[in-house]
Amino acid sequence: MDRNDVVLGSSAVHPRIARQRTELVLSQPFFGALALRLTVREDPSAKTFWVDGETLGYNPTYMETLSDLEVRGVVAHEVLHVANGHCWRQGARDPDRWNDACDYAINPIVLSSGMVLPKGALVDPRYTGKSAEEIYGLLTQEAKEKQQQPPQQNQQPQNQQPQNQQPQNQQQPQQPQPVSQDQQQPNGGQAPKPGGQNGTAPGQAPADQQAKPGSFGEVRPYKGPDKPVKEAEWKVAVTQAAKAAAMRGKLPGDLQAMAGEAVRPVVDWRSVLHRFAQQSSPSDYSFATPNRRYLHLGFYLPSLHIPAIGDAVFVRDSSGSVFDETQAQFDAEILAVFHSLKPARLIVMDCDTRVTQVQIFERGDSPEIKPVRGGGGTAFVDPFNRVAEYGTNPAFLVYLTDMVGRFPTVAPHYPVLWESTTPLTRARKAPFGETMEVIC
Repeated sequence: MDRNDVVLGSSAVHPRIARQRTELVLSQPFFGALALRLTVREDPSAKTFWVDGETLGYNPTYMETLSDLEVRGVVAHEVLHVANGHCWRQGARDPDRWNDACDYAINPIVLSSGMVLPKGALVDPRYTGKSAEEIYGLLTQEAKEKQQQPPQQNQQPQNQQPQNQQPQNQQQPQQPQPVSQDQQQPNGGQAPKPGGQNGTAPGQAPADQQAKPGSFGEVRPYKGPDKPVKEAEWKVAVTQAAKAAAMRGKLPGDLQAMAGEAVRPVVDWRSVLHRFAQQSSPSDYSFATPNRRYLHLGFYLPSLHIPAIGDAVFVRDSSGSVFDETQAQFDAEILAVFHSLKPARLIVMDCDTRVTQVQIFERGDSPEIKPVRGGGGTAFVDPFNRVAEYGTNPAFLVYLTDMVGRFPTVAPHYPVLWESTTPLTRARKAPFGETMEVIC
């Protein structure tokens, strides 16, 4: 017997999943076509459902607690995880928080397509339309702020806690509150069906592995050696499924936008930053220092002359709209550019509506960049004014921001690169310079 058969059970498709997958093919062709690409496997060790870009796993005991419409919605939900590339993009992120961020990103699309999800599905209007990476940053920032609050501000006596204080869909997935067994039932506290989740039934995950409220699926990173090939195949499949559904008139606007975003190529912002910095450094051929390689042949040819570049200026949006994790990665790339290009000076500014901090490092220094200082609104004018006031002649200026703020009206004479933490499809357009998307 194959090892996977021992762990995951039979690869035969469960009749309920097969039936709901067929319903998706007929009524929701975008979801149906993509669902057929996934191998369905029974996995009693799982909490609920899971997907990894190749396999759709499910706990049969958990599935029995769902209605047919909920099973259909969960299958569509898992399909969207793969279609959005969530199985390839987790990286070093916290798995639980990444799962929550991905759920917040796709659940509104499943619901707007007319399908049903189990009770407690993670939906929050603040996150609608945002990518999983953006939502992950927001959740991470919220978790840090919550940890930094004094204990007395974070805890209230139960008799002072109004029952309706927390609005619907404003869930805190990082630290869920204790709930009763009935509240954990996806069917809204109904009595469990045969083989349900009261006690430990045969094939059921242990009690400490039960799904937390609001979670009915798990995104697992794809582990195969052919990850780039698999990712490319899914992008092609998403495009084809979207076109086929559109021809049948069954591709809602939300799905159309999602499909376009899912297949959009992702550019490594770090390589673009380094290429921009290299291209901004002056280099030319000059006869002032002839090429010695050809002097013995009597040829007087120019050599490549690379003078030391001027100041490298980096500006960090300190309004609070760019999160700590992104700021930390940006700081690392600032130092990498400084050490590779060796500019005359490294100037790092923080700015919200005004410049709040300036750090200047000379060539040969071992800079330690201080944390961002600032808060409040956003305007992009003051750093450019400061450069002019200081009388510097920068080789380039790089600005990390969410692109929400007031831009200068006059373009400077030096190259400018805007590093947008907002996807370019939704970011404001800068009046000058180049703009690239930062995905951390």
